[in-house]
Amino acid sequence: MRWDCTAAPPSPPVRGDHGDSLRQVNDVRAGWYPDPAARFELRYHNGVAWTADVSTNGDRFVDPLGTQPGAVGPPHTPQSGAKNGAATASMVCGIIAIGLGWLPFIFALAALSGVMAVVLGVRARRRAKTPGPQFGVGTGMATAGLILGPIGLIACVGGLILSIVMVSAIDRFENPAANNTAITSCERDGTDVTAQGELTNASDDTASFTVRVSFVRPGTDNPRRQANVIVSDVEPGQTRSFEVIGSVPLEKVDCIIASVRGELPFGVDPGN
Repeated sequence: MRWDCTAAPPSPPVRGDHGDSLRQVNDVRAGWYPDPAARFELRYHNGVAWTADVSTNGDRFVDPLGTQPGAVGPPHTPQSGAKNGAATASMVCGIIAIGLGWLPFIFALAALSGVMAVVLGVRARRRAKTPGPQFGVGTGMATAGLILGPIGLIACVGGLILSIVMVSAIDRFENPAANNTAITSCERDGTDVTAQGELTNASDDTASFTVRVSFVRPGTDNPRRQANVIVSDVEPGQTRSFEVIGSVPLEKVDCIIASVRGELPFGVDPGN
């Protein structure tokens, strides 16, 4: 919470030596004045005496040393060697969230990292504003985490969309439309074997298919060679011819349909 502590009344208390810098000053209008103890930027005078209510850079605190005249010390500045682990962790989590958020499936871990960046950033800033060993330490990194975390969460939305698209593409490949597919001829020309066949779309929607043909020794189903052919945009009830050629070093060979699947996801054959 920020306070408007900059407007000082016209008659500020007079600052004395360290021994009486926080002595009571009468006939003074209540308000915020430069801290006579020099520990903070401003200190509140209630019109009768100095209080422990203090402020630095618009942020209000309670002076842990109270108003004792002898408790005069230097202003709160970051201590040498002091660390704010939450600030560092906040920034690192924010970077991880942005770096991984757009990746399919991994976005879930990135989303968790983005949330942690925000939580740790808030905690780190609170520590940096509290008088003590970590006062003023890690504010920049905590702020970076508070900025990077939400950006990473936005990137995770893209990762979610890509995940849905990828799952849908794989599902179409693994679960093709209903079809009737058969080999119509299998002829050799030297070591090259040409397999021809037909595919009929037995579904109610236009669909694409990936037909895998295996070249096997007669009487077996152990493939010596395999080849894919893509039959695209087959309308309902339509029959399409296809042809594949494979180099098979066998004297006798049969051509069989190994599998019929849907359109390759993103043009990539995931294999068997």
